[in-house]
Amino acid sequence: MASTPSNRLKLTPSNSPYLPHPARSPYRSRTPVDPRLALKRVVGTTCASPTGFDAVNSSFAYIAGGAVVVVDVDGSDYVQRFYRARPTALPVYSTPPLPYSPSTPTQTPKANDSRNRISLRESTYGSLDWAESPTSSSKTWTSRERIKAATCLALSKEGKFLAVGETGYAPRVLIFGREDNSSDALLVSISEHSHGVKAVAWSPDSKYLASLGSANDGFLYIWKIDTKTGAAKLFQQNRCTSYIRGMIWVGNNLITLGVRHVKVWRVEEGQSTSPVKQKFIGDATATTQPHQKTLPGRNVLLGNMIEATFSCAAAIDDTKAIICSETGDVCLFDDTDKQMKLTNVLESGFVTTCVTIRGNVVYLGGKSGDLAILDLESFIKCDPNCLPTNVTSFGGLFAMGFLDENMVTIDAKHSINIWGLDDSRGKIDLKSHPIQIPGHQDPVLGVEALKRPNAPGADFYSWSGSGQVILWDTDGKIKSSFRVPLEEACVDDEPNIVNQLTLVRATEGGQFFVTGDKLGIVKIIEFSTLQCVSSMKAHASDCQFITTYEDKTKFIIATCGRDRTAQLFHKTAGGEFEHFQTLEFAARVVQVLVPSAERVITCSLDRTLQTHDLVTKEGDPDVMAAIPSRTLPLKASPSSMTMGPDGKSLFVSLLDRSICLYDLENGKATNTFKCTDESGIESVVLDFLTARPASDKEPEFLLGISNTDKSIRIYESQTGTFLDREWGHTEAINGLALIEDDNSKRKVVTAGSDGTIMIWEMDLQDPSWGTATRDPSPIKDSFTLSRPTLRRVLSKAELAEFQRTSPSATGRRSPPRTLTKRKSIYNLASTPSSSSKTPTAPLQNCPELSIAEDTPTRRPSADSRCVSPPASPKAKVRRRPSLPALNSAKTKSSSNLRAFGSLSMATEQACRTLRAYRKKLASTDPISQDVLAELDQELRLTAVALGDRATRSKAMSDTMLNGLLDQYSERLVAMLDEKLRLSYRSTSDQEPESPGTTKRPGSSGAGSSSGST
Repeated sequence: MASTPSNRLKLTPSNSPYLPHPARSPYRSRTPVDPRLALKRVVGTTCASPTGFDAVNSSFAYIAGGAVVVVDVDGSDYVQRFYRARPTALPVYSTPPLPYSPSTPTQTPKANDSRNRISLRESTYGSLDWAESPTSSSKTWTSRERIKAATCLALSKEGKFLAVGETGYAPRVLIFGREDNSSDALLVSISEHSHGVKAVAWSPDSKYLASLGSANDGFLYIWKIDTKTGAAKLFQQNRCTSYIRGMIWVGNNLITLGVRHVKVWRVEEGQSTSPVKQKFIGDATATTQPHQKTLPGRNVLLGNMIEATFSCAAAIDDTKAIICSETGDVCLFDDTDKQMKLTNVLESGFVTTCVTIRGNVVYLGGKSGDLAILDLESFIKCDPNCLPTNVTSFGGLFAMGFLDENMVTIDAKHSINIWGLDDSRGKIDLKSHPIQIPGHQDPVLGVEALKRPNAPGADFYSWSGSGQVILWDTDGKIKSSFRVPLEEACVDDEPNIVNQLTLVRATEGGQFFVTGDKLGIVKIIEFSTLQCVSSMKAHASDCQFITTYEDKTKFIIATCGRDRTAQLFHKTAGGEFEHFQTLEFAARVVQVLVPSAERVITCSLDRTLQTHDLVTKEGDPDVMAAIPSRTLPLKASPSSMTMGPDGKSLFVSLLDRSICLYDLENGKATNTFKCTDESGIESVVLDFLTARPASDKEPEFLLGISNTDKSIRIYESQTGTFLDREWGHTEAINGLALIEDDNSKRKVVTAGSDGTIMIWEMDLQDPSWGTATRDPSPIKDSFTLSRPTLRRVLSKAELAEFQRTSPSATGRRSPPRTLTKRKSIYNLASTPSSSSKTPTAPLQNCPELSIAEDTPTRRPSADSRCVSPPASPKAKVRRRPSLPALNSAKTKSSSNLRAFGSLSMATEQACRTLRAYRKKLASTDPISQDVLAELDQELRLTAVALGDRATRSKAMSDTMLNGLLDQYSERLVAMLDEKLRLSYRSTSDQEPESPGTTKRPGSSGAGSSSGST
C-alpha cells in the first residue's frame, strides 16, 4: 500500500515566523529608499457621511482622500494636522495572536486574489513579529496595496487617540496618538478586515474600539485598548452581514443600524480565563491565552418600520439614543432594564443625513439643506410637537458636530464651515459669516504653477469642470478666484452632453488666462479686468492640451484637440490674437509644446513625434507659418512629454511604461528606461512630466504622476534611477505642479478627481552629491550603454556576392569521373527500346563541371546530367542544336554548390533565361530600340566579366572560353539581326496605311551588334 503524504508530521513547528523561507529575490539586497516627499497640507474633503467626521472638545476630524485632517480651533484661528500611514509603515505595538488559529505566517497577499490574504483570523503573528524577520526588508508595495482610501474615523472622547478605517486592497484599521508631534507616528495597525472598514467607534471610556467591516467582509470586532499606550488586543468578535450605515456606543452596548437593521451588541467585560492546551512542546504563549467568547447581539423589533433604512444616530445617555431614517422618521431607542424598544416619535419632513445633540437641543440635518432643532426633553417624552424650529440656509448637510464654542458642518459641496454660537441662548449664530476652510467643492480637473511676481500673490491655480478657477498659495489659502463663462452645448445627436472647463493656462505673471472647454472653444481672459478678450472655436470637440510661449516680442498659443489637429495663435503688434495656421495629423494629438519662438513640437497616437519650424515673412513679422522639419518614430504611443533642462533634449513618456530621451539636434534616442519601483519589478505609465536641472546637492530629476497606482514618482532623468514615490489621492490624479520658493525649497502640488489638493514638500538633497572631491562625470555620449545597439543585417543580394571558400581547395583532387545519363520515364514511354543511345559528352566539354573542380570532390548525385536527352524519332521538325555548353538540360550541381546565391546557380539561371529568350525571338512582337540597346550593353559587360573570370581562375581554359564566346556571340547576333530585319520590314509595310507617322530610323542595336562580332 502506497503511503500518502501527511502534514501532521513535521520536523519543525510551522508557527515560526522565519520558516519556511521564501524564495530569494534578486532585489532583496536593495537598500530601502529614504522618503523624499512629505505631505504638508491637504485642501478639500471626501467626507460624504457621518462616519467620515467626528468632533471632540475643540477639535474635529474629517477624511480627505487617503489621509485624515484634524483641525484644532481656537477662537477665529485654527491649526491643521494630517495623518497618513504608508502601506509598509510599522506600528509601535502589534496585535497579539489569537488562540486556536492555524500556524501560518502572514505574507503579502496576491495582487489578484484578496481571498488568499491571511489576516488575524488565520495567523498568530502581528506586523511587528514579521518586521523582525530577516526577510522583511525586502517587502515592497504592490500596485493595489497603494490604492487605499480613508473611509471612516473616530476620535476618543478625551481626544487622545485617532482611529482610521481604510478601504481598498488589504485595508487596515489605524490608531494614531494625537499627543505625539509627528503625524506619521502609527501606534497600531490592524489588518483583520479583508474587504474594507465601514465604521469605527470608541466607547465612552475609550477602553474599547469597535471596527465594522463592509457587507462583503461581514465581521464586527471589539478591540480592547490600553488607555496609556494605545496598544490593542482583540476582545470579542461576531458576524454582521447586513448593510450598515452607522454605528454608535450607548453605554457599554454597541448599536449598528442600516438597511432594515437595528441591532444591539452586548459587550461583557467579565470573562473567565481558562488554560489552553499547548500545540507544541515548549510553547510558552499557549498558557497565557484567555478563552474568547463570541460577541452576543440581538435584533431590535422594527414593527411598522421594517422597510426603513436607518442613516444616523446619536446617544442621549447610557440607555437612550436617537435613531433617524432616510425618509425623515425620528425614533427613540430605549434600553432601560435591557428591554429594547424603538418608538417612532415624529417625522422631520426631509431626508435626514446627520444628527447631533448639544445640551438640551437636538439638531437634525438633511440632504436638501434643512436644519431642524428639537427639544430633547419633549422628545424623550415622545411628544410629536417638539419641532420648534426649521432652518433652511445650507446647501445640503453631510455631517455636523459641536465643539466647545462652535459648530462644524460639511455640506454637499464639500465645504467645511465653522459657525459661532450665541452665548446668551446657546444657539447657532447664522447671521455672522462662518470660518470657512478652503476647498474646491468640485472634482479638480487640473493644477498649474503660477510664477511670481503676480498681482494676487498666488503660487498655483486650479480649476473645476463648472468653470471655477481658484488661485492658491502654498499654505492652502485662497488668494483670488473667478469663473469662466461656459457656453451651453446644443448638439442634436447628443442631447445630454454638458459643457465643462477642461484646461486653463496662464501666462507669466498671470496677465492672461487661456481656457479650453469640452466643445473645443478657446477663450483668452485678461485677469486684471476678468473680461474675455478673444473667443475662438478652435476644435470640433474637447480641447486636449494648451501651451503658451511669451517673450519680449512674441506671444504664441498652441492647442490640440480630439479632431486630430493642432491650432496655432499669436498676438499681433496691434494687441489682437490671431489664428495663423492649422496642423493636421493622421491620429489624435496627445500634446503640443512651444519651447521657443522658432519651434513647435507635437506627439500623436500614431507613434510619431513631429517638429515644425516657426518662420515669419520678411518685412511683416505678423505673418507666421509652421514648416514641417522632422518626424521621429516612437516605440509606443505617447502619453506625455516635456523639454529637458538644457532645452535641446525631450523626454517622452510612452504607454509601454518607459521614458525615452531624444536629442532634438540629431533626432536620435539617447536613453530609455522603464518607470519601475524600488524593487525594479512593477512599472507604470507616467503623466504630467516635469524635468529640473541638477544643482550642487541635487541630481537632475524627472517628476511625474501615475494613475496606474495613483502615485507621485521621482526619477533621476539621466540614468532612470528610482528616487521616491508617494500616494494620497483615492481617484484619478488630474494635474501636477512644481513650485520653487524663494528659499530654494521645492513643493509639489497634485490635484485629484476626489476633490482634494495635496501639497508635498520635496527634499532631494544628498550630501554625497556634488561634493568637491567628486570626479567629474564623463559625457553621456561616451558611455557605451547609451549608444544604440549595433545592427547590420546583410540582404540576400549582398550575400550572393560572396563565395564560400573550400577548406580542401589545396588538397588532393580526385580524378574526373564520367557521369552516366539516367533515362527519363517519359523518354522510355515514348521511345522504342531499339532506339539508339546518344553518346555521353565528356566532362571537360561541360564548363559548369569544369569550374567545379576547385571545390571539394564528392560523389555526384545519380540524377546529374550534362546533356539533353535524345530527341524523339517521331518529331517532324528537327530543332537546331544550340551551343554545346548551353544545350544541356537542367543539371544539378554537387551538393556543396547548391547553396542559395552561389555562382553555379546564377549560371544555371542565366542559361535558362537565355534559352527562354531565344524561343521568344521567334515571335513577331515588336522590340523597343531602347531595350535592344540595353540588351547589347549587358551582353558586352557579361563577355568582359567572363574574360576577367578566366584570367583570375585557371579552371576555365582559354580555348574553351574563346570557343564559348565565339559561338555565343555569332549565334545571338545572327538571331538579333534576323529579328530586327523582320521588325523593320513590317514597319515599312505599314507606312502607306498611316501617312501621319514618321519613318523610324535604323536600329543602333544591330550596328553595335555587328560591330561586336
